[in-house]
Amino acid sequence: MRRSLLLSIILLYTQILLAQTGNLKGYIKDTNGEPISYATVKINPGKSIMAATDGSFSFSALNSSEYTLTVSAVGFQSQELQINLGEGISRELVVTLLPTKNSLLNEVIITSRKKEQLKEEFTTAVTVVNSATMQELQAVNNNFSDILSSAVPGLGVSSGTSSNWGQTLRGRQILILVDGVSQSTPLRNGSVDMRTIDAGVIERIEVIKGANSIYGNGASGGIINYITRSNKTSDSRFAGKTDLSFSGGVVNPKGSIGGRLSQSIYGNLGKFDYTVSGSYEQTGKVRDAEGDILGPTYGLSNNQVYNTFSKLGYQINPDQRVQLSYNFFRSLEETNLQEVMGSRKNGAKTYGIEGSTPGSPPGTRWNHNAMAMYTNDKLAGKTSLSVNAYVQDFNTLFFYSTNFENGGQSIIQSSKKGIRADFNTPLLAAKKLSADLTYGLDLLSDVTSQPLLDGRIWVPKMNMLSTAPFMQVQSRLFKDLVFNGGIRYERMNIGVEDYETLKPYNAVTKTFGTSVSVKGGEIDYENLVFNSGLRYNRFNFFRPYVNFSQGFSVADLGLLLRAARVDDINKIQTEPVIINHYETGFESEFKAFRFEVSAYVSKSELGSSFVEQNGFYVIVRQPERVHGFEVSADVNLSSKINLGSSYSYVEGKRDGNNNNKFNDETDTFLGGDRITPPKYTAYLKYVPNSKFLVRADFLASSSRNRFPLTNTGVYKTYEGKVDPYQVINLSSSYRFKKSTYLKLGVENLLNADYFPARSLWPSLDQYYVKGRGMSFTLGISTQF
Repeated sequence: MRRSLLLSIILLYTQILLAQTGNLKGYIKDTNGEPISYATVKINPGKSIMAATDGSFSFSALNSSEYTLTVSAVGFQSQELQINLGEGISRELVVTLLPTKNSLLNEVIITSRKKEQLKEEFTTAVTVVNSATMQELQAVNNNFSDILSSAVPGLGVSSGTSSNWGQTLRGRQILILVDGVSQSTPLRNGSVDMRTIDAGVIERIEVIKGANSIYGNGASGGIINYITRSNKTSDSRFAGKTDLSFSGGVVNPKGSIGGRLSQSIYGNLGKFDYTVSGSYEQTGKVRDAEGDILGPTYGLSNNQVYNTFSKLGYQINPDQRVQLSYNFFRSLEETNLQEVMGSRKNGAKTYGIEGSTPGSPPGTRWNHNAMAMYTNDKLAGKTSLSVNAYVQDFNTLFFYSTNFENGGQSIIQSSKKGIRADFNTPLLAAKKLSADLTYGLDLLSDVTSQPLLDGRIWVPKMNMLSTAPFMQVQSRLFKDLVFNGGIRYERMNIGVEDYETLKPYNAVTKTFGTSVSVKGGEIDYENLVFNSGLRYNRFNFFRPYVNFSQGFSVADLGLLLRAARVDDINKIQTEPVIINHYETGFESEFKAFRFEVSAYVSKSELGSSFVEQNGFYVIVRQPERVHGFEVSADVNLSSKINLGSSYSYVEGKRDGNNNNKFNDETDTFLGGDRITPPKYTAYLKYVPNSKFLVRADFLASSSRNRFPLTNTGVYKTYEGKVDPYQVINLSSSYRFKKSTYLKLGVENLLNADYFPARSLWPSLDQYYVKGRGMSFTLGISTQF
């Protein structure tokens, strides 16, 4: 009876406490009434923090008290409000943020695998292309390769094509993600992963630079994560946005006009929220500064692009949520252009004319992404949980090539299925010392191959199963000193069936070699990689950091298999590439000025480089060293004028005699497929009022000349001399109604006549194509 009485008292007391608590809910908007995504909301006392990814926030079970609410977002001034909650009172408010002069502090990063993490807590260089910048750059060009080239220091210049081959990050391989799901095919890297989703469904892009193992195999240079649009939270149960644009060339507009239509709808039905969108784009003929059609290899002329996207969410309660998302992307190049082959040696460009190309339309035939996510923010011990189950099916067809005997087209096929489980548990919450632990498990099945369209096997099917537990600790001492450290254990098994290599093509003699029958088997990898770093945030004008991190890559196993000259895969040098990445840098902010510097060295005891030897293409496995630095600055001259600039430099070598030195005669520079020329960028943005915006972007690629000419007067493949060039782009928008914009973008405003770096370093006539000439995009966007 005493126990029953005690239980009754406890229940009654609990009900009284619950009755005394209140809830706080709100929406974050700009001066135009638009939701601001990825804001940071803090509430004190209690020091709770949350990321308002969809422009809304809520705090439940708040005791009767006076609270300080602080709301901040990139590009906006922080706002602090005093909230007084009485017993059992719930409040709902709208917080309107004004444009800011400070855009670095309190920026929320979600790619870290932690529930939320501020940029000031990272001990490595991070770049975020926010929603506003995305929209401004998309007004000029909808190609991710071009958008990222302008916005991300350390990333190579754009190829101007549908392929990102050679557009490395800090001289190493990039892992491209969509909401944390890999779009890359590390087992056989086809370098078409940047353009596998429509830019119109992307809210923002997060770039974590340097080798890391946050998402496993393939991120030896860093991670680029496309964050899809969140479900819009508004007072409306049904809202939408329509975008319509036309584009074309200016010098010779004949046949160059294309168009794009995108429609999205979204809403909030109580606990249920949704976003659904679809887009279609038809490009015209893309022309250079002289008005000639660009060569059709990896071309962007006459492309048909389809994309559908949906995201459905259900908020079970304030702490639990279920979300389903799906995206389909297709981009195919019509085969109604014929290639007129130029000569790199004689300086004659390759261009296109009306005609036909053998084979089927090349491009991404399909890219399916589906994900189910469950989150719970209140497990035992204040632990939060995020579980993602996903599938990705990718199929891309490459252009017709005579480098195969009797000609042919290759296909990269990749099918991934995986589960990610992330836990985050606070360890300490003392006034002078705090720490939390992020840990979890990645399970991934990846089946990748590269056959020819006619059924011949070029790269056999590689069936990989990976299991990878990981753990990451973050701690703060006296609030200002941040420590990050973690480990990841990667265990892989890759099965390969028996296969026969195709006859290799000799680029010098224009003949074919002999094929080899190779016995298959299983390849096992077990690797433990770790990272650690320190950052000191005491002063805004100087926030230094140091970092060491490791990355793991299977070194494009498909290339090794297809180039095999032995009869057993056990005789192929399939050891992984382990990257040791050392970095130091600092961030500085003073009033309206921001400055960032980072310098790095990355080493691998066993690298992997594709080179030409005696006319054949082979893989060289030698130690590698890559180093470089990046500098960027931004300043708000006034509330109406913003400007900024950046400079990126990278260089790399192979250790030919394995003596751990890189200045001997036997040491060689890495080719253009790995190392990009120095890059300069600058921008100027003018916003005279709430209706009008204009932005100018300057991009310059410097020269690189590290290799000698051969006795035939040409460079070896990947060793071509790169000449400098400069391009200026212009974007503008005008709001003539509350929710309707008119947009105009001009690419290559001065009609510069140039060869992109990608056209020069391959030293192949087929790629010797000029850059896009002056072109325009005119569009209208309206919301309802």
